[in-house]
Amino acid sequence: MIRKVIVPLFLVCSLLITSNLVDARAIFSIRVQVNGSPISLESGSTDAEPYIEQETNTAYVPLRFISQNLGGKVSWDRSKQQVTILSDEGTVTTLVVGSKVAYVNNEKKTLSDAPFMLHYPNRIIVPLRFVSEVLGATVDATKSSDGMLHVNITMTK
Repeated sequence: MIRKVIVPLFLVCSLLITSNLVDARAIFSIRVQVNGSPISLESGSTDAEPYIEQETNTAYVPLRFISQNLGGKVSWDRSKQQVTILSDEGTVTTLVVGSKVAYVNNEKKTLSDAPFMLHYPNRIIVPLRFVSEVLGATVDATKSSDGMLHVNITMTK
């Protein structure tokens, strides 16, 4: 008898907890272009879509795609959960998954939100503006009449 009550109660609680976790990262789709090339699943340029997280109003993109398209080289230290980006100009940026603290040429910077790892497709997702600007790019965002946010990232060189 107790088992018939506890198991359904546990399932209901699990569903409520899971739905709250999904709501915490409520997202809005955006269209992002880097030097004229779209970042999207449809274009085949990435396997993780860029988006805006509603709670913090932060735009996120896959790290490797954004960095490499802006001329950066990315290295990953799995044991430290740390990403290092080396720009064409020699700027070294270090980010740690789950930390709002980043280092740019050993100078401490605070991010609006922490980078995180998608378990599938196993990608590091980072705040778009921070990484783009550290690599020397300009970020321009406009909202179209249909409500979609369009973000253009271009190198300022």
